[in-house]
Amino acid sequence: MRENEYIGMFSGVHGSTPFAADAEQFGNRIISLDSFSETEDFYTHTQPEIIGHNLAAAACSDLLACGAKPEILVQSWNIDDSKPMEYYRKIALGIEEVLRHYGAKCIGGDLGSSRPWQWTAAVSAECPDPITRIASSREPFDLYVSGPMGRANLAVMQNSAMPEIPLRNPVPREALFATDTSGGFFDALENFRRVNTGMKLFFDTEKVIAPEILRSTEFDPVLFLIGGVGEYELVYAVPQGMSASGIKIGKGEFAPCEENAFYLNWHGQCVGHMKSPPPDYRNIPPEQWFSATADYLREMTK
Repeated sequence: MRENEYIGMFSGVHGSTPFAADAEQFGNRIISLDSFSETEDFYTHTQPEIIGHNLAAAACSDLLACGAKPEILVQSWNIDDSKPMEYYRKIALGIEEVLRHYGAKCIGGDLGSSRPWQWTAAVSAECPDPITRIASSREPFDLYVSGPMGRANLAVMQNSAMPEIPLRNPVPREALFATDTSGGFFDALENFRRVNTGMKLFFDTEKVIAPEILRSTEFDPVLFLIGGVGEYELVYAVPQGMSASGIKIGKGEFAPCEENAFYLNWHGQCVGHMKSPPPDYRNIPPEQWFSATADYLREMTK
């Protein structure tokens, strides 16, 4: 689909500023728009209550990455009417559970039809000074992630139900930059590479990987951090030495140069260097996803 090219085209026409942050700012408010599909987001084997929970948690994560809790949600449903109304009621209950957790409210929406079903939501909150993907200060930093990752990519590989997305707090107001992992961990790092210069980052890959990945597969566990299935954890940096919630996975600094340098460590040893963006899975046939992921890992570690 060449997603980034289309984003660039539309932003050029409308005069928007893509890639700089997970949500768009308008006055003192931020807003984010997300769409999901039963098949594209791998929900065909997932219970409807978990689907609803995950839809809302994923939609809210963009605001959490900017340092804000969601306040209002507007939704648009394209219904596949081959499924009973009770199925959608259970999804709605899952959505409502997440909104209540954050003290947010669904204020309405729209309804259409499609097969498979599709759900779109706009989420908004007051946030006059949002945290972005662009570092607000070029000081040394520690890198954190809100929780371990890889389970969603493992579920897709095993053709099983998607795991429930944990509900996280917004990143701390002291965060220097942040993003969510809607496209996987390495896609989140690419969000930082795309909009910063001179960033030198060392991260401990084994600290990011969920323990069940190490127990459940014979493949290199780093593959499950490259895969593009959304985990919706938060990756953020704070000034070096500052305590923060989550898992401290690395550290970094800035140099007076244009090139960014991101290095993968494994138990203290440097094993690779992030040289290019991860695969664009929307532009790759599904039968080639695994090979493209393996090729990317080899490129980083050679």
